[in-house]
Amino acid sequence: MAGRSLFLIDGSSYLFRAYHALPPLSNNEGVPTGAVYGFTNMLLKIIRDERPDGVVVVFDSAGPTERHQRYADYKANRGQMPDELSRQLPYIYRVVDAMRIPLLMQQGQEADDLIGSLARQAATRDLYVTIATSDKDMLQLVGPGIRVYDSMKETVYDEPEVLTRFGVPPSQVVEVMGLMGDPIDNIPGVRGIGEKTARSLIQQFGSIEELVARLHEVKSAKVREILGRQVEQARLSRELARLRTDLQVDVDLEQLTLQPLDHPALQALFRELGFTGLQRAFTPVTSQSALRIIVVDCEEEIGEAANDLLAAERVAIAIAHDDDEQTDRALYGVAFCKEPDTALCFSSGPATGAYLERLRPVLSSESPAKIGHDLKRTMVALGRNGAVLRGLAFDTMVASYLLNPNRSDHSLTTVALEQLSVASASESSAKERRDRREETLRRAVEEAHLAWLLKEVLRSRLEQSGLLPLFETIEMPLIEVLASMEEVGFRVDVDQIEELGKELEGQLSRLESRIFALAGDRFNINSPKQLADVLFQRLKLQPLKRTKTGYSTNMEVLQRLAMTHELPAEVLNYRSLAKLKSTYVDVLLRLADRVSGRIHTSFNQTVTATGRLSSSEPNLQNIPVRTEVGRRIRQAFVASEGHRLLSADYSQIELRILADLSRDQALIVAFTAGADVHRSTAAEIFGVQPEEVTAEMRQRAKVINFGIVYGMSPFGLASELAMSQEEAGQYIDRYFRIYHGVKAFIDRTIRETAERGFVTTLWGRRRAIPELRSSEQTVRQLGERLAVNTPIQGSAADLIKIAMIAIFKRLRSEQLGTRMILQIHDELLFEVPEAELEVAKRVATEEMERAATLSVPLKVDLGIGVSWAEAHA
Repeated sequence: MAGRSLFLIDGSSYLFRAYHALPPLSNNEGVPTGAVYGFTNMLLKIIRDERPDGVVVVFDSAGPTERHQRYADYKANRGQMPDELSRQLPYIYRVVDAMRIPLLMQQGQEADDLIGSLARQAATRDLYVTIATSDKDMLQLVGPGIRVYDSMKETVYDEPEVLTRFGVPPSQVVEVMGLMGDPIDNIPGVRGIGEKTARSLIQQFGSIEELVARLHEVKSAKVREILGRQVEQARLSRELARLRTDLQVDVDLEQLTLQPLDHPALQALFRELGFTGLQRAFTPVTSQSALRIIVVDCEEEIGEAANDLLAAERVAIAIAHDDDEQTDRALYGVAFCKEPDTALCFSSGPATGAYLERLRPVLSSESPAKIGHDLKRTMVALGRNGAVLRGLAFDTMVASYLLNPNRSDHSLTTVALEQLSVASASESSAKERRDRREETLRRAVEEAHLAWLLKEVLRSRLEQSGLLPLFETIEMPLIEVLASMEEVGFRVDVDQIEELGKELEGQLSRLESRIFALAGDRFNINSPKQLADVLFQRLKLQPLKRTKTGYSTNMEVLQRLAMTHELPAEVLNYRSLAKLKSTYVDVLLRLADRVSGRIHTSFNQTVTATGRLSSSEPNLQNIPVRTEVGRRIRQAFVASEGHRLLSADYSQIELRILADLSRDQALIVAFTAGADVHRSTAAEIFGVQPEEVTAEMRQRAKVINFGIVYGMSPFGLASELAMSQEEAGQYIDRYFRIYHGVKAFIDRTIRETAERGFVTTLWGRRRAIPELRSSEQTVRQLGERLAVNTPIQGSAADLIKIAMIAIFKRLRSEQLGTRMILQIHDELLFEVPEAELEVAKRVATEEMERAATLSVPLKVDLGIGVSWAEAHA
C-alpha cells in the first residue's frame, strides 16, 4: 500500500443508511437518536478496524447545485428530509467534531463532487484513498491509489471488482450510467434501456459518443430507435452522473492526521443522547480512593457506629449479598453512606443474626431517611434475614424509571453512568477477584456511595419534569407494599401442580405419537427444519412463507396449513401444551417453597412504559384465564388453613378513565346511572332497546369499546370479530357518532402529544412518544395508539397503586390479619382470616372506590373462594 491512508466518508450515504437501518430510538426528552447512534457506530468501526492515518467526513450542503441548474428535476423524487432525521443532523455534526475529524461541506457543492476532487488530489500526493459509501456513482473514481468501500455489503472495490460489477472499467462507469440512468438521483437515462443493455452497449462501443456515431451497428432495431430519439437525454444523464474532480477543497492534505478523540465531549454528548453503552466505552473507570471507608467487623464497634448513623439526617444503604443465592439469604454485610466522602461497611461475619440485631435501631427507624437503588430488594433481603427496613425516602432506580419509562435498563451502573458520568469500578473488576465476600462488600460500599451522589441529581430532574409528586406520593410508598406482598407470598397446592404436570406429560406423549403416525416417522417436533421437511417434503404441503434458513413453520403458517391437514393442527396443540407445562407447571414446582408451600413472586415496579406493575419468577400475571390448563393452575393457588381468598376487581376501569379524560357525556351518563356500558353501546350501535341486546351483540360491543381504548383499526376489529373491514369501519364510525367526545379526545391527544413529544396520565406520569414524528406510516400509527392508550392504561395503573397504598396502611392501622398477596392489572387479591371477611370486603371496597374522584363513580367487584380460580370467578 502506497503512502499514508485516508478515508473519505460519504456522510450523506452513512446518514440515510443509519436512519433506515435502525428502529426509532429517542433519548429521555423524546429527541430521535437512531440515525446518530448508527452513524456514530459506523464511524467508530472505520477508525477501530481500519486504523487510517486520516479521516474526512463529507456532507451535502443545503440549496440547489450546478446539476439542478442543468436539469430542474435532478433529485426531485427525494422529497424533503424527514423531520426526525433533520433534527438529528446537529448531533451528528457534534459527534464528528468531538471525534476531531474534519467535516467538509461547501455551499452549492455536492458531497460526491467534493469527495471526487479530494480523492484525486490526495492520490497525487502519495495518499492511499478509501471512499466509504454505498453510492455506486463513486465507482467511477476507482483507480490508482483510490478504492471504494461499501460497508453495507462489506465489499471493497478496486478496478477488477468494478469490472465485475459493471462489466466495464471505472473510466466507463459514467457511460453506462448515462444510458441506464439512476432513479435514486432521478437521472433519467435512456428510457427503455436497462443496466444489462447499457453494459453490453458500452462494452461494445466504449462510450456514448462512439455508440451514437456507430448507431447503425446496433443489432436491435428497437434499441436503435430508442437511442435515436434520446441521444441528448443520454448525454445529459452522463454529465449529471459524472463526478467533478477539479473543485477547490478546503482541506489541508499535508496536515491531515487522525487526532485523539475528545473523550469528555463524547461522554457528555452520549450522556445527552442516552447512549449508555457508548458512554461507558468513553468513560474511564473511577476509583474510590477519595472515599473514606470505615469497616465495622467487631462487636464492640457496632453499637458506636450504629449510634453515629442514627444521628444522621439521611443515609444511603446497600446490602452485600451472594448473587448466586436466589433467596438473598447469603447476606455478607450492609453498607451505609452518610456524607459524600465517608462510607461505613458492616461485615456480618458468621453471626449474621446477632449482627443485624445490633443494627435494628438504624434499620427499623423512620430516621435517618433511607436512600438506595432498588430499595424493595434491599427490604426483602433484610426481611428474610429477620431485619425490618423503614424510613424509605429516595429510590434512585424508581426515579430513573419515572424520568425515562421507555428504557429497559435502570441498573445502578447505567444510571450512574448516565447521570454522573461515572463508570463502575466493581463491575469491571468483579470477575478478576477471587474473594467473593470481599468483592460483594466492596461493591455494596460503591452502591451506597453512588446512590448518595445520585439522589440530588435525580430529585432535581424529577422536580423539573413535574414528576416529584408522583414519585413521593405513589411510587415511594408503594415500595413497602410490594416488599410486604413478596414476603408473604401465595400458597400453592404442590400436589395439584404435580398431578397437572403428569397429566400434561401424558397428553404430550399421546400427541407426539399421533404426530409421528401422521408424519409416517419420528422427528424432532421442536426443530423448525425437521418439521419443515415433514410438512413440505414428505407430505407435500404448500409452503407459505420463506425465511433465511428455509420455509417458515411459525404459528401463522401452521394455522393456515391446519385447514388442509391434521398434522399442523396437532403440532399447534403440542406447542401450546408444552409451553404451558414449561412456563408455568415446571416453574411453579421449582419455585414453590417446600416448607411453607408458598410462591414468592417478584413485583417489578420499573419495567412497563405505562406504569403498570409486572411480576416475574414466576410471572403470575400472564396465566391464561380462558384455557382449561390456566384454570387448573389458578385452582392450585389456595388460601391457608382457616383463610379465604378475596378478589377485588375494578369494574371496567379503563372505560371509566376514558369517560373522565374525554368528558364524553354519553359515557358519563351511562356510568353514573350504573348502566352496563357494553349493553348500552350495543343498543346504540345495533339500533335496539337495551333489553333486546343479545349476548353476541354485547360481546361485539365489548370488543369495540376496548378496541377503541387500544387504538384498534378497522382491520384489527375485522379480524377480531370475523367480519369485513368495511363492516368493521362502519361499527367504528357509529361508535364515534355516539361517543363523539371520545373521538375529540383521541384527536386532541394525538395532536398535543405530537407537539410536546410526550403524553401524561391523570397523576402526571410521563411517557415520550417519538414514534409520532416518524416518516414511516406504520410507526406513526403505532405512536398514535401509544399516545391514546398510555394516559388511559397509565392512569388505571396509578389508580390501583393509590388504592394499594391506602389499603395497606388501613390493614396495618386496624391491626388486621388480612394480607394483600397479588396484584394483576385491575385486580387485587387478599388472603383473609375467615373471621375478617366482612371487614376485609369493606376495607377493599371503600379504599378502592375512593382512591380518586373522577367524573364517573368507581365500582369494585368482589369474589371469595378457597382457590384463586374460585375467588376470581
